[in-house]
Amino acid sequence: MAASDEWTDWHLTPSGWERGSEKEDFNSTERPTPLDRVCTYRWREYLSSTFSTMDRKLELLWETDDKPALQSLKQKFGDAPKNL
Repeated sequence: MAASDEWTDWHLTPSGWERGSEKEDFNSTERPTPLDRVCTYRWREYLSSTFSTMDRKLELLWETDDKPALQSLKQKFGDAPKNL
C-alpha cells in the first residue's frame, strides 16, 4: 500500500479549466464530468513509502477528436493546472 496517493482531475471547457473529481488519502469527492469538455487531465502526487521521493505527474485521461477546438482552448487557457 502506498504511503500517499492523491489526485485531482482537471477538465478543459469553453469556460476554462474546471476542477473535477479528486482524492486525498482519506477523502474523495466525486464531481460530474462537464459535457462540453475537450480534454481531461489528472494531476497525481504519489508517495510509495515514507522513504521515497514524491512522484508528481500530469496524466492525459481523455481528449476530443476535435483538434482545432482543443488547440484553440489550450491556447486561450493554457496547460492543465499542476496542483491538487
